[in-house]
Amino acid sequence: MQINSGNVLQNMRPSLAIFDASHGQPNWAQTGFTSREMHTNYAGVMELLCRLGCTCAPTGQKPSATQLSDARLLVIPPPTGRYIAAKERWQPQPECLFSAETVRDILRFVRDGGRLLVFAYRFGDSFTQSNLRELVSPLGCLLNDDAVIDLQALRNINPLEAFFDTPRTLLPLPWSIEGVSMLRWRTMATFTVLPGAQARPLALSAGGSCISFNRTFRKISFASLPIAVAGLHGRGRFALFGGPHAFETGRFGLLSSHDNARFLQNVLRWLLDDGHPNLIALPTAHHSDGT
Repeated sequence: MQINSGNVLQNMRPSLAIFDASHGQPNWAQTGFTSREMHTNYAGVMELLCRLGCTCAPTGQKPSATQLSDARLLVIPPPTGRYIAAKERWQPQPECLFSAETVRDILRFVRDGGRLLVFAYRFGDSFTQSNLRELVSPLGCLLNDDAVIDLQALRNINPLEAFFDTPRTLLPLPWSIEGVSMLRWRTMATFTVLPGAQARPLALSAGGSCISFNRTFRKISFASLPIAVAGLHGRGRFALFGGPHAFETGRFGLLSSHDNARFLQNVLRWLLDDGHPNLIALPTAHHSDGT
């Protein structure tokens, strides 16, 4: 993985980045694949944060006001429940859900100037049996129970290895596209940005044959939809992604693919920066919804 980190921004101070491991992230290992923790699939994210001047630490306890008091950034890999191998599906696990107190403490952390980086999973909470939607909804962003799938690629590729690409024209925020020409993603969920929210699409799906299938409503959409969102909450900032694979280093990770590492670097710099939080979007072409 080659990352052009350069010098740490002048107005970016060294800080603590906490990786949440208390909402089922270790349970991904129950599937026979790697867990989604700081030293496993998120090792590349950790490495880049360290190059940007951060100290990284995992937490096995629920993020609380006390734990977050010294943190600059909270990273939440995809939360989930308990995997039932016989049925090949996830089951809700109460201790892995976001409690009302945890949601309150995380939102307060961001509102007071903290930074939040969140990763969902394809088909959202309906698949992982988590309640991540309860955390991101107060930010003005709804996590959808859908998955973006490139129908053309799916014809010849194992579903777990399926991918879709987005050119820089589908990356609306100017600060995100420096050094970026093309990104590669795997199947992932989308977000709905609510009217009046201080949030903007950070990346859009291609639309057309790159469809979105909603598992709950059994609906197909051909529209170009937000697969990542950046926004503001009080004095803090957040970035939400509908899936983890683009920035992972595991078996299906794509961090070294195309310009993914550079794009992640741009996102992390924006999150950690104390400068003006530019949320002005570039004009983008959207496919009409043919449903």
